Amino acid sequence: MNRIFSPSGEGWPDFPRRSFGKLDQIEPIDPTNASQAVFCLDVVDADWAAFATGGRFDLGNPVALQASVSDYWNLLFKKIIPPLDPYDNAPIYRIEITSSRGDPWFDELLTLDEEEWVLVVLNDTGPFEVDVYGSMLGAAVTAHLVRIERNIPESAALNVAFSPHSWPDATEPQLRNALAGLPRLEYLIGLDVGQGTAVGLADANEDIHLYFDLGGGVYRNAKTRPNPLMFCWRVDTPIVLSHWDSDHWAGEITDPQAQPRTWIAPRQSMTKKHMAFANRILRGGATLLVWGSAPSSISVAVTGGQTLELRRCIPVKPKNRNGSGIAGIVDDPSSGSQWLLTGDAGYSEIGTLPAAPVATVVPHHGADMGSKGSPPARPAAYSRLFYSFGPGNRHGRHPGVQHPTVAAMTAHAAWNHGTWTGAVPGHSLAGNDVLASATHPGSHLSGVVMGWSHAPAVPLSSFTCATSGASAACTCSSTITQA
Repeated sequence: MNRIFSPSGEGWPDFPRRSFGKLDQIEPIDPTNASQAVFCLDVVDADWAAFATGGRFDLGNPVALQASVSDYWNLLFKKIIPPLDPYDNAPIYRIEITSSRGDPWFDELLTLDEEEWVLVVLNDTGPFEVDVYGSMLGAAVTAHLVRIERNIPESAALNVAFSPHSWPDATEPQLRNALAGLPRLEYLIGLDVGQGTAVGLADANEDIHLYFDLGGGVYRNAKTRPNPLMFCWRVDTPIVLSHWDSDHWAGEITDPQAQPRTWIAPRQSMTKKHMAFANRILRGGATLLVWGSAPSSISVAVTGGQTLELRRCIPVKPKNRNGSGIAGIVDDPSSGSQWLLTGDAGYSEIGTLPAAPVATVVPHHGADMGSKGSPPARPAAYSRLFYSFGPGNRHGRHPGVQHPTVAAMTAHAAWNHGTWTGAVPGHSLAGNDVLASATHPGSHLSGVVMGWSHAPAVPLSSFTCATSGASAACTCSSTITQA
């Protein structure tokens, strides 16, 4: 197991003095007019022995490296486990740079995109502090940013070592087969996972037959995740990964039952951590179906006349992981209603939206989506918005960004936000049309359930095992008490 995934948080020690990295995340999403932003880079220690001449990832010999990496992934995708794991010992870190307009780094960092490799140099002392994480669930250490070098000569070799170019695209029949046989879906379940998202599509027996994301709080927001964080596996449930941001798949870290499932994930720009995660689940028995650009959407029949449609999103901003992922729509002709599953994509990136879905998972935990954040209309009768966020979440150093935002609440003003109206969102139980997984500063609110024409009766009985002791049939850590 790569130490970045340590469930106890005992990750890679200290910080790398020199590291190769890519931009992994920015908050806010569009920081152009922000006074402060956090720029998060996913990096690997540049002095790792495997990068040296003759090493497993010899950066001076990209031709041999390409052959070696391709052979490794070809075996894994054929479910043949190679004896040596080149990703398990990769010293992967996250560097969070909280930068304010006018400091030495803000304008430079604004010009980075998710595909550019840089060399980051850190030191024990200096005028500019940054936070470095050696584990997704561990605490940060403080380092000092010395410089960021661009146009580095190692870029081509690093792209060979840490990109999904040699992964096969899943065929449309493979994708359809993974989604086939769904029973009639009665419940849309939003689980309490902290600062992340995990949504389940469940039948009348309350069995989840498809997960849309399997996330959990990580890094600065690891404290927001329930402990333990476990999921429901009463049936062999596939997982649709909306995109590769870690707070949408990191629930797997503390739930070993999640690993050997069928995962459907979009082909996107990726970093070292994402490659190591794919390596982890494939070596653990998973089937990973990588959805390329074609087809642009897939609709499958669900029992009882329903349909599930998955779409590849089209990002407003190029080279953007949030906006180029997968969104989902479940249609129920008997009620004339739809459920809308957004991931972190803005509404305008999803394509033609349902006219008035009865249940919507608000994009990106209630982030400020800017011009991408105009939702469809609110239905005249029953309607629910679900905000999935962690209690006391924070992105960047003080003051940082916290979800949900006033901008998100304003964009969804057609829905009755109850106690949130006219106040800072998330600091109380909203009520009315709004469901949330937490309140600030530190309260978990358990899971939520949404239906087709009215609020389902709660609590859901199949999830009560979380308070009475786990069993082989029921391992969920989240009760479902909100509707």
